[in-house]
Amino acid sequence: MDGGIERSEPFTGVTRRGFLRGAATSAPGATAVTGSTGQPQPERIGWPMYQGEPLHLGRSAYRGPRQPMLIRSFDPFADRYLPPRPGNAGQNIQSSPIISPDGGIYISTFQSTVMALRDPGSGPELQLSWLFQPDGQTGRHGTPALGSDGTVYLAFGASDFSGNLYAMAPPSSGTTAQVKWKADVGPTYQSDSPTIGSDGTIYTVNATSGVSPGIVMGKGTLRAFASDGAMKWSVEVGPTLVAAPAIAQDGTIYIPSMDGYLFAVTPPAPGQQTASVKWTFDFGAHLGSMPLVTSDVPVSGGDALGSGSSATIGPDGTIYIGSNNSNFYAIQPDGQMKWMVETKREIGGIWTTAVLSPDNSTVYFGNNAGEIYALNAGDGTVRWRHDIFGSIYASPVLDSAGTLYIGGTVGHLFALDAATGQEIFDYDIGGPIWSAPAIRPDGTLVAVARTGRIQLLGER
Repeated sequence: MDGGIERSEPFTGVTRRGFLRGAATSAPGATAVTGSTGQPQPERIGWPMYQGEPLHLGRSAYRGPRQPMLIRSFDPFADRYLPPRPGNAGQNIQSSPIISPDGGIYISTFQSTVMALRDPGSGPELQLSWLFQPDGQTGRHGTPALGSDGTVYLAFGASDFSGNLYAMAPPSSGTTAQVKWKADVGPTYQSDSPTIGSDGTIYTVNATSGVSPGIVMGKGTLRAFASDGAMKWSVEVGPTLVAAPAIAQDGTIYIPSMDGYLFAVTPPAPGQQTASVKWTFDFGAHLGSMPLVTSDVPVSGGDALGSGSSATIGPDGTIYIGSNNSNFYAIQPDGQMKWMVETKREIGGIWTTAVLSPDNSTVYFGNNAGEIYALNAGDGTVRWRHDIFGSIYASPVLDSAGTLYIGGTVGHLFALDAATGQEIFDYDIGGPIWSAPAIRPDGTLVAVARTGRIQLLGER
């Protein structure tokens, strides 16, 4: 079954290495990753999807800068790259960058454009490798995902709410990406980030929901696609906006909805095409004692229902996730709440995806009230809290040396000592940050201002 797939000519681009290999590496800035047992673990190479991997642990294999300086930048909204189009969303980036094993940078804009950038090694600017801008697409804030063969995946929604998942590849010439295939994802207000499983399956959610007048809340669907574009299976879940599916080690897929629930999905048996919902967790049934803060203006998460965060999965199957009600939850694999922490109430609550420390003892996240938390993963007690001015929509990233990077709407990128919460640096990038940073194999860090430039930061 093709599931609405359309294919182009076979891909003939250069293939790349996979994203898992042994601990040894020659990449500058890279160190071996160790798990809770202290034994060497397979090293993640590059940063191929939102929060790095299907578990969304948010841990990089590389050490980032501690005394940052601007090396190069890129203006994706320059006319030579993106001439203005009717109905576009202007200068707006909410996608997080992803990184290939060779250091290539991939990102999407609200103009529904995916860009591949490279570092030329000199000069003030990053260079454009290729771009893809489908006609008639609505604004995007999903993060692309990169397959082990270099294929880039992202779903787009059109103004008539039709949607397609695209598989993009480098062109043989020029700067317009080759479309390997596209597959129908059904009626959609498309905003999520795809996740790629260890077997190459691409998971994406369409959502017939939104906050604009005339957009009716409805059910969304989680779909699983093979790397050739054939739909493997689907299951109906609640309406979602920006969450990326998280995949546990036992194969369970977790996706939160904006109408109040976290869905746990069991994939179908081989040969079947309909998955099943194993359980749902009702955020509204676990509110705590603090009064909710809601908005009369229609903004995402303003009703304090559901979650726009993506789940983070621990090695024991515990699901860590924040909610629009400003609570942070640890949920057991059977759907029962393990613990809950009430953070300062703010409209939208918690939109960041948590990071789990290498020893699996601490979870880190930020909230819309400008608080950065480190919680004991076992019982939710606060290890430390660091306050900043403004809100935090961007998920944190933890480097191999224990530095936690996180951006705020005030336009500053912060680096904190993950063990103590002590601030290492406060770097002004010149615009509000809604995107998680990413560390390249050479140790440079990609930071993105929502309103402008993509910046490559190195060590001073």
